[in-house]
Amino acid sequence: MKKVLFIAALAVASFSVKAQSESPIKFSVGAEAHLPIGDLGDVSSFGFGGSVQGDYNLDESLALTLNAGYLNFSGKDGYGNSGLIPVLGGIKYTFSGNVYGSAQLGASFGTEKGSETLFTYAPGIGYKFSPNFDALLKYTGWSQKGGSFGSVGLRVAYTF
Repeated sequence: MKKVLFIAALAVASFSVKAQSESPIKFSVGAEAHLPIGDLGDVSSFGFGGSVQGDYNLDESLALTLNAGYLNFSGKDGYGNSGLIPVLGGIKYTFSGNVYGSAQLGASFGTEKGSETLFTYAPGIGYKFSPNFDALLKYTGWSQKGGSFGSVGLRVAYTF
């Protein structure tokens, strides 16, 4: 445990050395809306939630991402709501201008008793309206034993 704390403190200290210039780390908070498609569309009509994301900029165009959040899908007739806690890591590449592509992989944890952990992937394309405001249109897919399902989502985020 002491080694983990030491490594974490060392990492924080190394990032703070660059405090005089722009930090390579950016954080964002976003609201998300999802339209279920395929099999998920048969049992759910709409999904909504929020997420926090950290971006570590490797250079002007490429960043590593870490994202965690909560999604709630409203159940259709006879089906209850279902919640997911996705935790994803990935990359973000900024093309010329303000357009960027994103690809993330990870796991989603169901909030209902007895839920399984789902493999999760989320490719998308986004647009930076300003240094502090962007929107990402993405497909999120979930896979588990016996099947997969997905949604098309929009994340609108504020970066600080």
